Amino acid sequence: MPRKASEEEYELVPVSPIKRLEREIEDLKKKKVAEIPIEKLGDNIEKLNEQVSKLVTVNINLQAKITELLIKNAELIEGVTEMVELLKRASEVEVTAETKPEQKIDLSPVVNELKNISSQNAQILEGFKRLNEYMQKTYRRGMLEKVLEAPSQRTMPEGGKI
Repeated sequence: MPRKASEEEYELVPVSPIKRLEREIEDLKKKKVAEIPIEKLGDNIEKLNEQVSKLVTVNINLQAKITELLIKNAELIEGVTEMVELLKRASEVEVTAETKPEQKIDLSPVVNELKNISSQNAQILEGFKRLNEYMQKTYRRGMLEKVLEAPSQRTMPEGGKI
């Protein structure tokens, strides 16, 4: 049957659930519950960024020290190679000197080269000492331990996980 224009549909709805929902929405607006965790999350993100910055700085410094160490190591290898060559030449000179006693042997280049190598070794030793001190300071500060701590172990101040 066709409906008449004057007939309107209506439905009975209980008002109490709607009123209860309105009250809950008002309470949520007043408490601003959503803003509190976001602020804490922002603080935690800032702290994490600081730790990451410290880790990056430590990493860059460590890379620089390792680069210095590699350079010194290459110099040491070069020095040892030169020393071996000098010793080979010196042994050849000694053999020929024994056969010809009237010739004088000048070992000053060998002595000078050995002094150079000794100086390089002292520099490398000093570099190792500085690197060791740097690593000990870094360890003592606990920066590496804090930064490398597993994310699942960190918690927010009120017990919430990051």
